[in-house]
Amino acid sequence: MKFSLNRSDLLEPLLKVVSVLEKRQTLPILSHVLVAVNQQGVTLTATDQEVELQTQIGVDGDSLNIETEGRCALPGRKLLEICKHLPVDARLDFRRSDQHVVLRSGAFESQFSTLPAEDFPNIDGLGQPIQTFRIETQPFRQMLAKTSFAMAQQDVRYFFNGMLFELSQGLLRLVATNGQRLAVVSRPVQHDGELQGRPIVPRKGVLELVKLLDEVDTEVTLSFTENCLLVEMTGCRFLSKLIDGEYPDYDKAIPVGSDKHFSCDRQVFREALIRTAVMSNEVYKNVKLSLVPDRLSLFTNNPLQEQAEETLAVRYDGEDLEIGFNVDFLIEALNAVGSEVVQVALSGQTSPCLITDPEDDHAQFVISPMII
Repeated sequence: MKFSLNRSDLLEPLLKVVSVLEKRQTLPILSHVLVAVNQQGVTLTATDQEVELQTQIGVDGDSLNIETEGRCALPGRKLLEICKHLPVDARLDFRRSDQHVVLRSGAFESQFSTLPAEDFPNIDGLGQPIQTFRIETQPFRQMLAKTSFAMAQQDVRYFFNGMLFELSQGLLRLVATNGQRLAVVSRPVQHDGELQGRPIVPRKGVLELVKLLDEVDTEVTLSFTENCLLVEMTGCRFLSKLIDGEYPDYDKAIPVGSDKHFSCDRQVFREALIRTAVMSNEVYKNVKLSLVPDRLSLFTNNPLQEQAEETLAVRYDGEDLEIGFNVDFLIEALNAVGSEVVQVALSGQTSPCLITDPEDDHAQFVISPMII
């Protein structure tokens, strides 16, 4: 294996794949990046056995020069740190020698130990796609941003530690919940044939996908097999295992027939909650909302007998109501609303609230109340 290229052409693809690697792993090869060199270009692959990312450096530009093909696994973070601290205009020369790869750049030279490419683990179960569809990157990125915050972390209900990708009637609906809050967003997608299924993508797969889409502007293709999600975009191929389980019926958690509705400036409401949250209980993150016609009062306190309160002007003409929520859940839901105005529907002290965006009727956010 012998090739050379500019630092700038290697750094970005390497940054992407190294982000997949776990800092602590049981197998040494899981800290390595598989480097495969052929006449079509250089392919970099990293995995933690739950997600896998592959990036491609093509030969269509003037930078990459391939002399000898080959494959091996190089320590990912060491290679990245060296590349990051070489000069911006550096030229990198790679050459394999026995069980090592030598990197030369100007006066700098380093020697990496390698592991056999044959030992590099690949995610099993890719198989034949059951569902394939295309979606524009920007809407898809927005959908993930509006739902990913509601996923659980290390919940014993393992299906909550991920996101439901519900496919039906030409729509992709993303659903995330931790049992106390729920986020639902849907969009039409381009597909051939019938679109149907309820795969669950694990938390890490979702978060890695969000990072990838931040740097992509073109259309992406999603394919679901029995065990995996495959996402293909320009220069990248992303693979994630699916969670084996049945997602609960989330429709039952969305309130209907609420008789108390108020609306207000989203940013004003959000900033008031952020200020109030400073004095909330560090464990329970409690805030009390007191609603009267045309006015909403926020109140919180903590065991140190500290407290904070603020009153906002709102559009409301219903009965008085006091209800408690986790303040962080409210703030994160408001972060996901894209318009200047937010609408909130309530029923009573023990019923969840429904937060909606008047400019996006495909997004809903539900938060369960807490005892105050």
